Amino acid sequence: MIISDSMKKAYVEYLRELIRRPSETAKEGEIALFIFESLKRLGVETYIDIAGNVVGELNCGDGPTVLLNGHLDAVNEGNLDAWAPYTPFGGDMDGDLIIGRGASDIKSGIAAQFFAFKYFKDALDNGARFNGTLIFSAVVHEEAAEMLGMQVLIEKTLPERGRSVDLCILCEPSSGKVALGHRGKIELVVTAYGKTAHSSQPRQGINALQKMIPVMRYVFEDLPGLLKSDPVLGESSVTITDCVVKPGAQSILPDICEISLDRRYMPGETTEELLLQFNELFDKIKAEDPEFRADVRPRAYDEITYTGYKQRVNKYHPAWTTDPDLPIVKTALDALASIGQKLECVYWKFGTDGSMTAGLHNIPTIGYSHAEERWAHQPKEQVSVTEMLKTIKGTAAMAAAILGLTNTRR
Repeated sequence: MIISDSMKKAYVEYLRELIRRPSETAKEGEIALFIFESLKRLGVETYIDIAGNVVGELNCGDGPTVLLNGHLDAVNEGNLDAWAPYTPFGGDMDGDLIIGRGASDIKSGIAAQFFAFKYFKDALDNGARFNGTLIFSAVVHEEAAEMLGMQVLIEKTLPERGRSVDLCILCEPSSGKVALGHRGKIELVVTAYGKTAHSSQPRQGINALQKMIPVMRYVFEDLPGLLKSDPVLGESSVTITDCVVKPGAQSILPDICEISLDRRYMPGETTEELLLQFNELFDKIKAEDPEFRADVRPRAYDEITYTGYKQRVNKYHPAWTTDPDLPIVKTALDALASIGQKLECVYWKFGTDGSMTAGLHNIPTIGYSHAEERWAHQPKEQVSVTEMLKTIKGTAAMAAAILGLTNTRR
C-alpha cells in the first residue's frame, strides 16, 4: 500500500472533521451520522444499530472475519484556558500535528481504520478479491467504562446478522506498538450503615463514617499486600476514590457512609472473588462490633444511548490478554514486520472494549495505533499525521494478510 499525497490530504481533513464534532458519551449522534454518511458514499453495506453503533461491511464469501473497531465518544474538553493557543474542537494544525479533543483517543485511530477500510473497497472496485469479511465499526459508550456499545455490537448486532469475529483490531492509542491486553477494572461501592442522632448527643446514634474506618484502613493498609500480580500485566491495585456521607448536614450524625473503590485485577480473578474479600472482612469486623453493618456491590447505572436505547450496566472491564502465537495474531504481526513495522508488544494500563471481545467472548484482540497514550484526555491533545499514516498502512497490511487480499483484476 502506497500512501499518496491525496490520501494524506483526505485523511487530515477527515480527522479534522471528526474533531470538529464533539462527542461526549450519550451525545455521539452527530459524529455517528457523519461516519455513516462517509461509509454510504463508499458504496458499502452500512447501518446504525439500536445502540447507535456505526457499522460498515465488506464481504467476499467464506473466510475469517476481521473487525476494525474504535469508539465514537470522547471525554469533555475541560478548562479551555489550558488549550491555548489552540481550541479543542477546531481541528487545529501545527506543522505535522493535529490538535483537538479526541485526536489521540481515539479519532485519529478511527480515521486510520476508515481509510484502511476504504483501501479494501477501492481494491475490490479495481478487481481485487479476498476471502472473508472486513467490518468497520465505531461504537458508543466506551469512555463511560461499561462497554455498552461493544456489548450490543458483539452480543446482538453482529450475531443477528450471522457474523462472528475471528480477530478484533482496536485503534486505541498504543504509541506505535501492539497492545495485547490489560488489567481488569471494577468500580466497587462499599456502604456502611448507622443511625442518625443530633451531633450534640453522638452516643444516641451510630455514626456510619466511624463504622467505615476499619474498612478504609483495610483498603489502604492490608489489602494491597494481598493483591495478585502477573508477569506481563504487572501489579494489581486498589484505592478509594470517593467518600460520601448522608444526610451530609450539620448537627446530624450520618447514617450512611459510602466509599467508591477503583480495583484493578488480574486474569482468572472473578467479580465474586473480589466481593468475597470484603464480605469476609465484614464478618470479622462484625464479630468484634455487633453494631457494624455494611455491604459491597459493583457500581451499576441505567444508561441511555443517543438513540434512546436503555440498558443497566456494571462499571467494569474484565482483564484480558491475547496470545501473540495464535495463528491469526501471528499472521497480523508478521504482516506488520513485512512492511517494516516489527513492533514491540505491550500491555495497556487503561481499560478498553477489548474486555468485551477478548475478556468475555474469547475473541483474539489486539490494539494498534501510532497515537500516543500520553495525550489521551489531556489539554492540547494531539497526534502526528506522519505517524498515523503508518497506522493506515499497518491496519491494511494486517487485514490483507488475514483475508488474503489479491490484486488480480477481473
